[in-house]
Amino acid sequence: MIGTVTELVQYIQQTLPQPKSIKNLKPDERAGYVTFHWNGRDFVVKKSLEVFEMKNEKLFITGASILMQTALMKRNRNEKVIETVIDTLAQAEELLSGKHQVENGLKLISAVKGTLGKLAGK
Repeated sequence: MIGTVTELVQYIQQTLPQPKSIKNLKPDERAGYVTFHWNGRDFVVKKSLEVFEMKNEKLFITGASILMQTALMKRNRNEKVIETVIDTLAQAEELLSGKHQVENGLKLISAVKGTLGKLAGK
């Protein structure tokens, strides 16, 4: 979930392919969503990253909205994994600085290596 509608706007602009194709981007802070036109379709994206396609003032879950939601959520999930990896590496670094904690530090590094391998598809 994205914290604010302003952050959601930035996230959409950074995540969607062809960001120059995004037209009529309208944030609604009070309602907690963003509307925009992209590649011939109108979308509504909530801060929870739920995506709907708007047709004739009605919201629908369509193939296009599902694909967009998947793309937005995948990036969000990857960012969280990377944040966790960075935190774990910092913990390992602290453990390795003390001689009696080297084994624990190496275990953490091994866990990070496994996570990065999964992200890389290996």
